[in-house]
Amino acid sequence: MSRLSRHPSELSIRPKLVSRLELARDGTLSGFVYDAQAPERRYSVEILLDGLVFSTTYADAFVPELAEQAHQASCGFAITIEPDLLRAARTLEARLANLGTPVGQPVDLESEYANRADLRETCQLRWLGGLHFQGWIDSDSALFLEAIVDGEAVAQVNATTWTHVGEAAAHRNARAFDFHVPQRFADGRVHRVSLRREDGEPIPATAVFVAFPDGLAGMIDALGGYGAERLRGQLYDQLIPASLPFSDYVNWRDRFPLPMPRASGLSLAIVVAGAPGAEQTLAALETQTHESWTAGVIDGELLSVDSDALLEFLDGAASDSHHVVIAMAGVVLEPNALARIAAAFDAYPDAIALYGDLDFLAEDGRLWPLAFPAFDYERMLEQGYCAHLFAVRRDALLAGLDARPDNLYRLFNCLLDRAGPREDNILHLPGALATLPKLDRTYASHQLAAASQMHLDARAVSADVTPQQVGLFPAVRIGRAIPRQRVTVVIPTRDRLPLLRTCIDSISPAVECCRADILVVDNDSADPKTIAYLAGLARRGVRTLRVEGPFNFARLNNQAAATLDSDVLCLLNNDIEASSEDWLEEMLTRLAEPDVGAVGALLTWPGGIVQHGGVVLGMNFAATHAFTDRFGDDPGFLDQLLVAHQCSAVTAACLATRRSDYLAVGGMDESRFAVAFNDVDYCLRLRQAGKRIVFTPHAKLVHAESASRGRDDRADRRSRFEHELNLLRARWGEWLNEDPTYNPQLSRDGIPYSGLAWPPGPRAPRYNHLKPARDVPLGF
Repeated sequence: MSRLSRHPSELSIRPKLVSRLELARDGTLSGFVYDAQAPERRYSVEILLDGLVFSTTYADAFVPELAEQAHQASCGFAITIEPDLLRAARTLEARLANLGTPVGQPVDLESEYANRADLRETCQLRWLGGLHFQGWIDSDSALFLEAIVDGEAVAQVNATTWTHVGEAAAHRNARAFDFHVPQRFADGRVHRVSLRREDGEPIPATAVFVAFPDGLAGMIDALGGYGAERLRGQLYDQLIPASLPFSDYVNWRDRFPLPMPRASGLSLAIVVAGAPGAEQTLAALETQTHESWTAGVIDGELLSVDSDALLEFLDGAASDSHHVVIAMAGVVLEPNALARIAAAFDAYPDAIALYGDLDFLAEDGRLWPLAFPAFDYERMLEQGYCAHLFAVRRDALLAGLDARPDNLYRLFNCLLDRAGPREDNILHLPGALATLPKLDRTYASHQLAAASQMHLDARAVSADVTPQQVGLFPAVRIGRAIPRQRVTVVIPTRDRLPLLRTCIDSISPAVECCRADILVVDNDSADPKTIAYLAGLARRGVRTLRVEGPFNFARLNNQAAATLDSDVLCLLNNDIEASSEDWLEEMLTRLAEPDVGAVGALLTWPGGIVQHGGVVLGMNFAATHAFTDRFGDDPGFLDQLLVAHQCSAVTAACLATRRSDYLAVGGMDESRFAVAFNDVDYCLRLRQAGKRIVFTPHAKLVHAESASRGRDDRADRRSRFEHELNLLRARWGEWLNEDPTYNPQLSRDGIPYSGLAWPPGPRAPRYNHLKPARDVPLGF
């Protein structure tokens, strides 16, 4: 029987339609559907193997070939097909969903793979909102491009970092870029941006954008008389936020000065710890707008504290001061720093301590922001980020001095020796209070390690504390003793035997080390090889639980939790691969603190780029994984990929939690969040119950996200994903606006920690508190 074989340059021309279908050697099927009479129309495309539909996609990707012909070019598609499926089939074809119109020509899978074209995107340019753009381009080496707005070259674009593109078998690393166009284009008009290489060759990617100075809501306020439209402007700014690059920080500070604090009559005692650099700190005190203060210097090495000298100062010159500011020698206070501190204590009389953001000077003299979260106990232990400048109530400080602290890190954490990891009475002041001097970070790490060890000992928490690789800040690693408990790793699956086998084989050493169990939740597997494999798992001590019905990730985990009697659940995707034997132990040591509700791990793509570094709320009014523009060995913004820290949520692709906590909050919401955001919603409900969510970069695994079920942006799943996103916004909208673990001065477009918010969010003093969720009745 003869079969069709086609040349890659052939076009299949139907009435009204131009289409193409190509199969690349790596299993990527790509093509396009262009309607000349309705160029704006987009189609859903069904993919068939031997006449049977096995996938659906949406044709809205950029097609360079059509752009070169001046056609509407966003009508392409590309999906990845597993090699096993291609080898088992004879014919591959595509057609328009519901219409049956063929797309391109069928592909003869029995012919050789020679001379096949590849219509996958080779680059992408994406508008993130405001003047901010991100994208990628296929290239092994770094590229230097030009950004063109309305025909004018306006910015240099460096494609020097990496990102992950594609999915499943065809995933790859590509060069990434991130840039802003000049602020003069924030004029409320529509502009077009494109890219070209250094030699003038155009890059086949364009974007259209419109930006408003200080956001649409700010522009409406400036125009006046349109108060009824302000709510619409606020929603637009949430969905399409604007940002500026970190390199514009000095101009950004001038453009968005901090609000003037209210005048205060508080008398502040200023303690400068250490002799080196004390003159700089004292000189900055002379410029303070708050005039009621008394200062003293405690001689000694940098970061050191003499408790006796501190007590003598408090009993003598500062005897009438009820609040004390502790500053590392060399810190240069902003002129309004003391005024902001005094006003914060006036406004929050229950606060026992506070700290604020800082700036630091790079070697070239440029100023950069150290934008911190609301109080983070775990990060305090491992980084000491809040101890270089802080203020404390006199009575709390005197109680802490009973511990005889000998350095700044111990002076701060001794405030929590009795209370433990409380977050309800330590304030964070967004916006820089001072500029931090240079720090011997290796020396500081040893000081921090000693301080954290003494604090945990004072709390009767058995733990080992060891100095770690340093970046911008000191760094230590906390290893708490793990109590005796029953731990079960829960892995939902449906077929996809190669993924499941790799997952179980790779995690087995860690599971054995922790004397844990494995439960595989089988959701209607039909592949005979998978069924046989599952049947044989009992011989390896692995339990299975069969749950029938449509895929509902939340329901599968809820069924597992109801069946088990374990103390701890470790929820794990079947497309996870462990790269070490200590990942589970590391997660359990974080969960050893009773107030920790869930622990998440550092997940990377197979190519090494971060897939999950914690979840940040509020990016484009949604929930977004952090640090997905970095490799796994990158330190991250302010070293957050070097130390454990708190997040509002972590992904359930690898999440450890107590079963008692899981049941106490009702498990995952299987009615509202069947597939997406169930982990975010679960973590936020834990937070509302008073629990902390901890992300640890010390537990590192590989994750081929959605390799087993496909991505959420597929046409046949996009509506469900958008529905669940809208439910998340409805229930947790207040937190999506103000994530306490993220700084309001940082951008909320694209990837977290990649720029400055334009304009910034609310910068009032804040606790690490959770605002109540809204009840969303089913059906709404």
